[in-house]
Amino acid sequence: MRETIASRNRPARALWLALPLAAALAGACKPELPPGGYPPVSHRSAPVMPGWSHPDPPPVTPGSAVGGGGAKIVAKNLPAGVTQAMVDQGQELFGQTCTACHGAGGTGSSAAPALNDKQWLHISGAYPELVSIINAGVANPKEFPGAMPPRGGGNFTPEQVGQIAAYVFALSQQGES
Repeated sequence: MRETIASRNRPARALWLALPLAAALAGACKPELPPGGYPPVSHRSAPVMPGWSHPDPPPVTPGSAVGGGGAKIVAKNLPAGVTQAMVDQGQELFGQTCTACHGAGGTGSSAAPALNDKQWLHISGAYPELVSIINAGVANPKEFPGAMPPRGGGNFTPEQVGQIAAYVFALSQQGES
C-alpha cells in the first residue's frame, strides 16, 4: 500500500519542483518590446506586382482637352446630313474624352493613331464608317497597344457619336481644298 501512495505523489512533487524553474525561465525570456508592442523588422521585400498589359494614356495638359484641340475648324467637303454645327459640337465632345488617347486636335500619341490625316488603319474614313467604329470600338488594334472601348469609353448618345464622327471626318479633310 505504501508503494501506491508514493507513486501517486511523484507527479505532484515533480510539478511543484518544475513550477519555480518554469517561472524563472519565463521571467528571463521576456524580450524588451518598443512602444507599440512589436519588434522592429530589419527589412521587408516589396511584393512582386504584375505588370499592366496596356500602357497608361499620355498625359493631358490641363486645359488642352477643352475644345478638342484649340480653334474651331472650318469643315470642308462634308457628306450629306453633316453640318458645321455638328462638327463644332463634336470638337467639344472629342476634347472631353478622345484627346486622352488621340491627342488634342487628333494629332495621335503612343496610345492611339492620328485622326487628322487621310491614313486609316481599320476603315476607309467615310463618315458612316466613323460612326460605326466609334460605336463599336476597336477590340484588336493593328498598330497600337491598347484597344479602344465602344464610344471611346464615354457615355455618348447616338447623336453625340454622330457629332464626334463629324469632327473626326472634318479633321481628316483639312488638307484638301
